[in-house]
Amino acid sequence: MAVREAFTAEEWQAVGAAPFLVGLYMVGASPRGPMVVVTEMLAAEKAVTLEAHHPDALPIVKEIDADLVAEVLTRDLGVIDGAADDQARVLGELARALALVEAQAPTMDSAFRAWLFRVAEHVARTATEGAPPGARGRRGSGEVAAALKTLAGMLGVPRR
Repeated sequence: MAVREAFTAEEWQAVGAAPFLVGLYMVGASPRGPMVVVTEMLAAEKAVTLEAHHPDALPIVKEIDADLVAEVLTRDLGVIDGAADDQARVLGELARALALVEAQAPTMDSAFRAWLFRVAEHVARTATEGAPPGARGRRGSGEVAAALKTLAGMLGVPRR
């Protein structure tokens, strides 16, 4: 049975949004110009593709990737400006996706959570690499570290 068959179409949309919610949360942690936002969200998508094409990829990620390619799932989750209510909305949607996976695909739950944290780390690295010379490691680094800490706690993964 395919993983997505454990979910309704609406639930699968929520689960498939999880890596992009993580990316959106990281974007909101240290909002910058539009090109950086695009770069960071593309980093979230690249993390999905990289995992999906790995020989030991999680089946749930393979199916998310396939449905993104087939345009069954969307990457469009709205705009975020870093305001507390936007960040809370993103975390609320992510919590719902996590609860769905925990309830309906429990054998993949911990691995899915660990992978989502790797997505967050990938987005954070991309943001740092995309910063203009002289701004790397300064602008927003505290906010990014705090966002990673929040996600680590929510996802139940240890910070490295």
